Amino acid sequence: MTSFQRQHKIRFAECDYAGIMYYPRYFDAVNATVEDWFDEALGVSFKKLIGDRRLGAPLVGIETKFVRPCRLGDMIIFDLSVARLGESSAALDMKTLMDGDIRMRSRMTIVCVDVDMNGSAPWPDDIRDKMLSYQKTAGKGESK
Repeated sequence: MTSFQRQHKIRFAECDYAGIMYYPRYFDAVNATVEDWFDEALGVSFKKLIGDRRLGAPLVGIETKFVRPCRLGDMIIFDLSVARLGESSAALDMKTLMDGDIRMRSRMTIVCVDVDMNGSAPWPDDIRDKMLSYQKTAGKGESK
């Protein structure tokens, strides 16, 4: 299993008065990481997915734990892997790391939807095949 990683420098605009990354900005960065994953690793940008293929991948659920704060100027890594891949859904695990320490952990569910029919659709084979290379192997604390 491999994970998709994106480096991110925490900027002033992402921080609260105390210089700690404000939690809504984590979600902006998480979404940007998922979008980059589709574009760079899965081979289909959101522009092509939505515009050309008429499919979407909206977030339908998320559970997040903020373990330790990140601060202005910190260089963090968003680390994405697939916990479970269904016919039309995917459970994604996202960790925020700094110097090897976990700062934030999320489990999110995205669903493939047909934009025109406004309902779920199976993942296309080309996307599904690439998602599988990011799927965790079953083991302690991990789900199939």
